[in-house]
Amino acid sequence: LFQVQLVRATVLSKTMKIFVNSTAYEVDAATSVESLKLMIENAEFVPSHQICLLNGADALEEGSLEANGVEEEDTLQMRMAVVAGMRKKWRKKRMRRLRRKRRKMRQRAK
Repeated sequence: LFQVQLVRATVLSKTMKIFVNSTAYEVDAATSVESLKLMIENAEFVPSHQICLLNGADALEEGSLEANGVEEEDTLQMRMAVVAGMRKKWRKKRMRRLRRKRRKMRQRAK
């Protein structure tokens, strides 16, 4: 009985080779996306919170590789995740200018 469980455990933890921008990584199918990002961080020296992994058109954000549809010898694209904080700042600045302009127009109309 113990041998059967051991064989099942080795079958379930099948290692597979995946490629991230032509760099090969040996991972289990049950490996989480976060741990893969940490592997990439150790190899590529890119912070893991800035890595965005793409499998085809799908972004890998959470869960295991198997749950995200990553198979043996798949090639994942690595992109830098861009945080869109400046757009909000520009919009705030633009709205402030428009309010000043409206205020001036009201002052002239009086």
